[in-house]
Amino acid sequence: MRIYPEQLLKQLQQKLPSCCLIFGDEALLTIEAFEQVQAHAKQQGFLERFSYSLDGSFDKDQIFSQFNTLSLFSERQIIELTLSKTTKDNTDFIKEITPLLNSDTLLVLKGPKLTAQQLKSAWFTKLEQQGLFVSTNALLPQRFPQWLYQRLKAVSLTADNEVIDFLTLHFEGNLLAAKQEIEKLSILFPKQHLHLPQVEQSITTHNHFSLFQWIDSLLAGDKARNARIIKQLNAEGTELLLLSATLSSEVQKLLNYAYQLNSMSLSQVLAQQKPKLWPAKQALITQALTRLNTAQLESILIACADLEVSVKVKNRSDTWLQLDAICYQFFK
Repeated sequence: MRIYPEQLLKQLQQKLPSCCLIFGDEALLTIEAFEQVQAHAKQQGFLERFSYSLDGSFDKDQIFSQFNTLSLFSERQIIELTLSKTTKDNTDFIKEITPLLNSDTLLVLKGPKLTAQQLKSAWFTKLEQQGLFVSTNALLPQRFPQWLYQRLKAVSLTADNEVIDFLTLHFEGNLLAAKQEIEKLSILFPKQHLHLPQVEQSITTHNHFSLFQWIDSLLAGDKARNARIIKQLNAEGTELLLLSATLSSEVQKLLNYAYQLNSMSLSQVLAQQKPKLWPAKQALITQALTRLNTAQLESILIACADLEVSVKVKNRSDTWLQLDAICYQFFK
């Protein structure tokens, strides 16, 4: 079964599975999901925990031995396996240990966000059929306000919509800082309904965005969000060439999709992409191609090339302004 982190506790209360798969790119959600699993398992007698990394060369015999050392007098155990990427070696090993799952051993497998192709692989689907898959990916912008509501409720706080908007503006992309700020608010204003002046006085800004969130803001045509992200990336000293290269790559993909629209529908174009595009990504691409035609995308691509020349060759001082101008073309 595939669930979001906020659904995990309810599922654990119903039944503790033989395995939990925790995969995603949001560190806080991954940590909290594992803590919930560990705490609930401990209540049911899983008192021993053994942790192994499946990166590089790992001791297969030791892990196999751990699965096979149970006796009438052994404690129930959690075996935690972590991988930073999937390889043929570690996925073949996962397939080998899957038949060893039993009621006295809880397997927790953790790792980064998986592609659509990896989610359909044999090693993953076999485990998912026997347990829970908790997707701990970074929250989409539209999910972040609801996440804030739930966090506030968990510490007996409520808030006006303007408070939620204010928190979203300052903390989107940085869940850990948002969590810490909410904990601070719960101490300052215990069990209260929060109003904007209260929050403004105590808030500390901790925006943190990734390059991919910046690209998503352009595809969605969200001018205000793009401006916030660019400002933060600039302040953090992000290399302009990295931004330009990332944007250029995305525009080339959009152009390729746009050219194919001469012979097929957009839904057909997106459906045939390998690896398969996530539904959320398909929606963003659809928004972008609805606003931008082939000529506009070609103009943006040329502008990206000009920006690269300005940085590498001309060493111009107004390159961030050039990038702003390129971004503006997404909102026409």
